[in-house]
Amino acid sequence: MAKSKSYSCHSALASCGRLKFGRRAFLGALSAPALAHASPWAQFLDNGSLSLGDATSIPLVWGDRENVAWRVKIPAYGQSAPVVAGPYAFVTGVEGPNKETLMVSAVDIESSAVAWSRRAESSQRIEDSDMVSKAAPTGIAHEDSFFAFFETGNILALRQDGQPLWERSLTEDFGEFGGRHGIGSSLRLCRAGILALVAHDRPSYLVCLNPKNGDIVWRTDRPEGVSWSTPTVVEHAGHELALVSAGDSVEAYDTANGAKLWTLDGIEGAFIASPTPVPGGAIIGSSTKGQTIAIRFGDAPNDPPSIAWRVDEASSYFSSPLAHEGLVYMVNKAGVAFCLNAESGESVWYERIEGQCWASPIGWQDRVYFFGVDGVTLVVRTGEQFETLAKNSLSVEGRMYGTAVIDDGLLLRYGRDLVKVQQT
Repeated sequence: MAKSKSYSCHSALASCGRLKFGRRAFLGALSAPALAHASPWAQFLDNGSLSLGDATSIPLVWGDRENVAWRVKIPAYGQSAPVVAGPYAFVTGVEGPNKETLMVSAVDIESSAVAWSRRAESSQRIEDSDMVSKAAPTGIAHEDSFFAFFETGNILALRQDGQPLWERSLTEDFGEFGGRHGIGSSLRLCRAGILALVAHDRPSYLVCLNPKNGDIVWRTDRPEGVSWSTPTVVEHAGHELALVSAGDSVEAYDTANGAKLWTLDGIEGAFIASPTPVPGGAIIGSSTKGQTIAIRFGDAPNDPPSIAWRVDEASSYFSSPLAHEGLVYMVNKAGVAFCLNAESGESVWYERIEGQCWASPIGWQDRVYFFGVDGVTLVVRTGEQFETLAKNSLSVEGRMYGTAVIDDGLLLRYGRDLVKVQQT
C-alpha cells in the first residue's frame, strides 16, 4: 500500500479581527452553498445539508415490531456514522484495551449481511475509555473507494469491495494526537481531495490528501486548540471554501491550496457542532449560551463575513444545527430543543425532549427527527408550534451515535449495532 511523506504548506492570504454583529437578514442574492461531488450520504452529515428533498422516504414511526427491516451486530465498537455507496453501508470501529485494532466493515443494505471486514494496526496506542473517542470520525465513500480516519492518526483507503489501496498515519507524519477526549473530526470531500482536521492541544493543522494515492496535496498549520467539529465545504464567489468551527473563531480556507481566507473571532464554545450551510452563509452552533451565530459571506472569497444574528438563549451541543423550511433547530446539553427563525435568529419555541442528541437532527417534508443518544427518536412537526408526531425507540443496547439516509429509510448507528428502519 502506498505511503507518501512529502507535503507543501501555504501561507495565509488574510485574516480579520473581532467583528461587530447586528440582526440583519440573509440576502437572497448571495450564492447558495454547493456540495462537493459525492453520492447521497457518502460523508458525514451529507456535508451539512440535513434538510432533505423528496428523493427518500422515512417512516414516521418504528419499534421492535414495526418498520424495522433488520438489525445487525457490527464487528467492532464505533461512534462514527454510517456512510452509503452502492449496495453498502460502511462503518468503522476499534478493538483492544489500547485500541490496537482498527476495523472497517461493509454491510449489505438489502440483506444486512456483513459483506466484508478489514483490520489494521493502529499507529498510536490510546487507552480504551468512555472519556475518549472510539472510532468517532466518519469516513467518506467516493467513486469506487472508501476512506476511513481514526483517532489513532490512521487513514485507510479501501476499494468498496474491501481490497486495500493505501494507508498513511498522520501521527507518524506530524506527531501524536493530544487532547483529553481524542479526535472526533470527520473526513470531508472537496475538489482537491480529502480534508482532515487535526485540532488538539498540540500544533494543529488542516490537511488535504489525494484520494488516489494518499499523497498530501497541501497542509496548513493552525493554532493549538481542541475542536471536534468537521469542516463544511461550500461554494462562494467562484471558490470552494472549507469552513472550520474552531472553538472561539470560525475560519475559511481555500480548498484549492489551503490558504486561509479569513478568520472571524468573538465567539465561544463552537468546537463540536459543524457549520451548517445556508444560502449566502452558515450557522455556527455553539455549546455556550448566547454564542450560536449566523454568518453572511462577503462579496469576495477573502472578504471577512458579517454576523447576521446571534442568539440569546439557544445553544447546540454535540449535534449540529438543522436549517429546514425557514427555521433552525438545535439541541443543547440539557436536552432542550430550540426552534429559531432562520432569517432573524429570533426564538420561535423551545421544549425539553428526550435527553441529549449526539446525532444531528434531520428535516424531511413536514417533520424534524431528533435522535436521542439513549435511543429515543422524537419526531416533531415542522413549523412555529411544537407538536410531537411520534416517539420511537428500539430495544438496542448502547448509545445512538449517528444516522444515514437511504432511498427507503434510515440507518441508525449504535456502538455495536446497525439498524435499518423503513416503511413496511
